[in-house]
Amino acid sequence: MAQSIHHAANDFVFSKNRGRTIPIPETIFSIPKYPNKLKIYKTKASQYWQVRFYLGDKYIVRSLKTVNKDEAINAAKSFYDANILKISSNSENISIENEHKFELIIKMLKIQETKRALANEISEISVLVINSILNKHIGVYFKNTLIESVTEAHLIEYLEYLKLKKLKPVSIAQNLTTLKKLFLIAIKQHWINKIPEFPKIKKTTIPRGGFSIKEYWKILRSTRLKNKSNCYHSKTTHRDTKGGIFSKEAPLPYEFRWLIRFMVNTFVRPVDIKIIQHKHIQIIRGEYCYLRISLPETKLHNGQIISLPAAVHIYEKLTEYFDASGLSKPDDYLFLPTIKNRSAAISLMDMHFKRILEKLDIRHGTRGQIRTLYSLRHSSITYRLLYGKGIDLLTLAKNARTSVEMIEKHYASELSAEMNIAMLHSRR
Repeated sequence: MAQSIHHAANDFVFSKNRGRTIPIPETIFSIPKYPNKLKIYKTKASQYWQVRFYLGDKYIVRSLKTVNKDEAINAAKSFYDANILKISSNSENISIENEHKFELIIKMLKIQETKRALANEISEISVLVINSILNKHIGVYFKNTLIESVTEAHLIEYLEYLKLKKLKPVSIAQNLTTLKKLFLIAIKQHWINKIPEFPKIKKTTIPRGGFSIKEYWKILRSTRLKNKSNCYHSKTTHRDTKGGIFSKEAPLPYEFRWLIRFMVNTFVRPVDIKIIQHKHIQIIRGEYCYLRISLPETKLHNGQIISLPAAVHIYEKLTEYFDASGLSKPDDYLFLPTIKNRSAAISLMDMHFKRILEKLDIRHGTRGQIRTLYSLRHSSITYRLLYGKGIDLLTLAKNARTSVEMIEKHYASELSAEMNIAMLHSRR
């Protein structure tokens, strides 16, 4: 009787094995860039790593049959992918062994592209674009179609379908590229032996339009503000929306003229303007005076940018202006620093610049291009090609964080021989 005071009646039977299958807390590990509910761990009941994933309303648990952690991680990824694929196929009553409908392969591609985005191989925007193409066009046209049955003739018909939708050549090319990814998945799964011949389309690319010198000065004159006060207005009102953006009738930010001049004198992209902070900039004074800009990687380029001399004065004035409001610290953004949502900030910059161009009636370029904030970078590079003495394309491309091919295709293509007549007529 005394024994029952300290122990349950059945302790002598079960106490020995209690907790042997419970995860050992210090061994629980989440798989990077996979759902947090996918975990590997060890228990006292086995030397092998276990995997656990919560799916629907229950946990799925398996032994990974390995004591090596790296092998366990890879096995857990395969475990997750196989179960997601199984769910995708079962939800549509698709037999993986016998039928390979586009619905199944589209789901597989969406999973694949989402994983690539999590691994920073592609951007989240790319995933949204691909999903849009799959849902709006490919998924609709090839609904209930077996991938094995698609021939070259079907692809030509799909091309005509896209043309009837009045898609531009660039959009059609994106559609066919996405469609080809589905066939590559089918090849990898050994569902088809080869990809049918895809129709070729002519892509006509119009370079982004820059501004002539006269247009550039016209833009700068329009941005001179009547209010010359150095007081930065950060007070919020009922007009505020997401990220601090005001209504479309809001006045032009005081620093906007500096933003325009900064872009033209530094070769930066709008995506750089969105993220650039004071810590990314160093003023260099010596035989040459310039800004050394060390930005994080954008557009797969991570080299430093060397500015033109005028950028130093622009940056000093900008810093002096925001210094009065305590907004020039290393981690503060150069432009619209009070807006912490940087996607909202760049949207506001785009909106203001569009308003300026529409007011001046120069929104469209000479070839019909729609000009945007990016056109300032185009102008920056074009001006160097026109007025830079003896500059070579490789030097310009590396400094602008692009390639010689892009310079020739999108910037140099806008130049006429007469624009550089002085160089053509020069003598050694």
